[in-house]
Amino acid sequence: MMRETIKKAAAALFAEHGYAGTSLAQISEKVGIKKPSLYAHFKSKDHLFECILTDAFDNENRRIQEADDLYELLQSYLLRYKEDALFRFLLTSSFFPPDFLKQRIFEDYDNYLHTLEQKVRVILLSPSINIEDAAAMYTIILDSLFVELCYGTHERSQKRLDVAWRVYEQVFMKGQENK
Repeated sequence: MMRETIKKAAAALFAEHGYAGTSLAQISEKVGIKKPSLYAHFKSKDHLFECILTDAFDNENRRIQEADDLYELLQSYLLRYKEDALFRFLLTSSFFPPDFLKQRIFEDYDNYLHTLEQKVRVILLSPSINIEDAAAMYTIILDSLFVELCYGTHERSQKRLDVAWRVYEQVFMKGQENK
């Protein structure tokens, strides 16, 4: 239980301040324990960060596997960015990875996009569209949304998603039941 509490608090701090801007002292203070107590649960700040990273990618991959509506999946990111520290952690870590994990994060993010493209292929399986283009365009929309969430406003993110989705539907989802 305490291990999960620590990870949750650390994810929020890492998401807000980055890896370099977050200290173990800040994490222990947020949790309400003494800094040495963190070492009973995690070997180091690096270890804690890696554990949270694994949780974040596992969580997102699980969400993709459970999704059955492509638009709702995109829309959910808008809500989750405000409410879900683990998701914000994933985005900020992917955009600004610490040097010691840069390669791993890039690989994990690439695998995440591959899983997402596979989901698009399954949902949109249709002989009347280029499924590879549909999958690639979906991840382009997602990347754009992620950048907008990190650097823009919720309103601008929603507007861009609405426009991008309208075009996506016109090109790739003609006659599809799941929209």
